[in-house]
Amino acid sequence: MSANELSLNELEALARQENVHGKTVDCLLALQSDDEEVRTWASEVLSGSVEPSADEEEEMAGLLESVLYDGEEGNRWDALAVDQLYWTATMLGRLSQLDPSTWKVLRELAESQSTTLAAAAKRAQSVIERLG
Repeated sequence: MSANELSLNELEALARQENVHGKTVDCLLALQSDDEEVRTWASEVLSGSVEPSADEEEEMAGLLESVLYDGEEGNRWDALAVDQLYWTATMLGRLSQLDPSTWKVLRELAESQSTTLAAAAKRAQSVIERLG
């Protein structure tokens, strides 16, 4: 477990709370864990209690950009990266407004022609349509 990764116990506790703030990026990073249970609970928290804050936007956009660009070279993203892209776009969509640099990377994801990224690209497009 990396230093910034939430533990299984922490994720389980977060899942039982309502309106969790300040943990969005940590949950998104936990999606890359080697532990399947950690990934499952991170998804659970992201689908429910976590509420991203404007303060987290820059880190979320940076995560989206780095994961997107890391796989772009060989048009290869593993299932964990695809899940992380999907959830990051989802969390960005929960914010009321986005910075222009965030819009740029969301558009790049939405315009991806990779079949591997189809679900994440569709989510990014949905966010663009809703917030745009």
